[in-house]
Amino acid sequence: MFEKLNISAEPPAPAEQQAALRALLAAVQPDLNRVVEAFIRQFYDELLKQTRFSRVLKLLSVAEFSRLRNNQERHLRSLFVGSSEASVRVARHVGRVHALIGLDASWLVEAYGLYTRLLIGHFAAWVEPSERAALLRYFITRLQDELQWQIEGHEDIVRQFDAALVRIDAAILTAHTLSDLLRAVLGALENIEGVLAGTIGRPDAAGVVQFEHAFGSRFKSLYLDRIDSGEAAFTTVRGDAAEGLGVSGRAWRSREVQYTASYACDPAILPWKDVADELGVRSAVSIPILDASGQPIALMDLYSSYPGFFTSSTRRVFVEHLQKVLGLAFARYAHSPSGVVPYARRQFYVDLLDHSGLQMRYQPVVNLKTGRPEKFEALARLQRRDGGELIAPGEFLPVLGAHDMWRLFSLGLEQALHARQRWAQQGIDLDVSVNMPPVALSDPRYVERVEQLLRSHALDPRRLTLELLESSDLDISERRDALLGRFRATGVRLAEDDLGSGYSSLLRLDSFPFDEVKIDQGLLGGLGKVPRRALDFIQHLTRLAHDLGSTVVVEGLESAGLVEAAIILQADTGQGYGLARPMPADAVVDWVHGFHLTINRDHPRTALGIYAAHLLWEQRLAYMTPWPDALPLAARAATALHHYIEVEGLEGGPLHLAYQRLISALSEGLETPAFARAQQDMRRQLDLLVRAELGQ
Repeated sequence: MFEKLNISAEPPAPAEQQAALRALLAAVQPDLNRVVEAFIRQFYDELLKQTRFSRVLKLLSVAEFSRLRNNQERHLRSLFVGSSEASVRVARHVGRVHALIGLDASWLVEAYGLYTRLLIGHFAAWVEPSERAALLRYFITRLQDELQWQIEGHEDIVRQFDAALVRIDAAILTAHTLSDLLRAVLGALENIEGVLAGTIGRPDAAGVVQFEHAFGSRFKSLYLDRIDSGEAAFTTVRGDAAEGLGVSGRAWRSREVQYTASYACDPAILPWKDVADELGVRSAVSIPILDASGQPIALMDLYSSYPGFFTSSTRRVFVEHLQKVLGLAFARYAHSPSGVVPYARRQFYVDLLDHSGLQMRYQPVVNLKTGRPEKFEALARLQRRDGGELIAPGEFLPVLGAHDMWRLFSLGLEQALHARQRWAQQGIDLDVSVNMPPVALSDPRYVERVEQLLRSHALDPRRLTLELLESSDLDISERRDALLGRFRATGVRLAEDDLGSGYSSLLRLDSFPFDEVKIDQGLLGGLGKVPRRALDFIQHLTRLAHDLGSTVVVEGLESAGLVEAAIILQADTGQGYGLARPMPADAVVDWVHGFHLTINRDHPRTALGIYAAHLLWEQRLAYMTPWPDALPLAARAATALHHYIEVEGLEGGPLHLAYQRLISALSEGLETPAFARAQQDMRRQLDLLVRAELGQ
């Protein structure tokens, strides 16, 4: 709206007039100093009488206001030496500064109108009447130029905010993880002039805000890195501590955006005053990120080197947009929560990954028909630099962004293929599997890396399995279909990890051509409370996968009983602590030589195994309902349970008595009340048996 404001583009004055004007400007220089100070005092007195200008000016400290007056004095003197490229640069800079302290462009026009009127009134009687018209015409033209240049500078800042919004909105559509989205949002804000630093954090159990993402290198080194050592004040959301009275604490408690318009005027910033002075922080805003019910789940804090930066009407609209975007983002990624991880720890994990800290561990996947290991799954761990305990993926995976995840996959796959190559040279020629994040089906770098490493290792692709991790937002699209086709073309096996961990995983099973599925170990978590339900899940998911042409791996086989149950329920392979814990690559060869799993489906030796066998027996009974004459055959088929009772010396006990009642009731028919009661009693006894085996 201001592009046509420059009305000074008139034909240039004749050379003799320009020379006369320059002579006039030079002639008034000796007397200039005595009137400049009086004029500037009058100008600011008039501005302070107007509420909106007064509100901004009062955000300045005494020293800042003094510097502003001095700058205005220099600016006024510059008007008497003619315009130049330097004048344009200075004016545009002043316009940017006005935007940065929250002045709207319309305010600039109004202030320049006041400036012009006062200037004309002040200097009209200061020069000779013969010179007055030329000098005033020059002032008006020059001030119009100055206003145009300042508006151009002002609009530079407006465009930076607009560009940030475009980047943020694009990130919402393209980010694959919450961590990626938050980094993209902060990265967009970091490019805005005047934004000194920013953080996203959540309070821990004690109410202390843990900053999980941040930008601003000096802010990180002078503040975030000093918090743990006590050199800098922490921030809390509690209202009973001085550290909770700043914008962050107020925003969390009120669930509303809170502003500190000027650090020079707000006593609540006292705990952070020294570090704020060192960093040059002059204003701040804290944005509470709210869930669907309006409860705070995180905070975004932004800091500026200019007072009033966040408080103009247009900035408040921008801040409100940020609040809505972040609330939607946290809601979108609510299916993959992570605990509060401070920024320093996040950076610690990334630094380990970037500096050879990735150490793969290998857990065998055992064939449940032959009892021999079939392959090893490569599991990512991070090694601390002091050689301490390995860091489990549950700690570091949730905080990694898209690039970090790709680095993890790339380095992990390379380590796994090197390890498999070494095993083969020692006579252990087994397959290997590596986890792959869902983003691999929308990021071509993953398939390109697989193709590259298959070539460099001269590996038969069928010896490598890529396990696609569970994700609720893994949909079908042309791009993902194309990349899935490229993975298929490499010849590698594809597996769905964590089948049954979510509804989306069941949908994917029919939509994607997986060679293998892994039943989520979380389904086994209810064994102690409802053993039958957990065993039912294993059986039904195994049958579903087999019907779709996929082999089945049961994860989380933590005991001999679970291993035996998986064998009886027809799973193809299994893995878990009941078979072997993850081990270093160098331990694999010796372990393989010493391992063999004995398999006996007909005579289970564990409570879970016998429960699984009984479950299958009950299902065979259900198939016989139309043929009651065949029930005696079913009774003779219950030999596994009878054998278990004999071997374990349980004759005459509750389990044996329940078994006898069940077999007796069977002769009366499956639909009789007597059989239903006997069946329920048998299940209760098996539940008790499993709980006793599990120590519950």
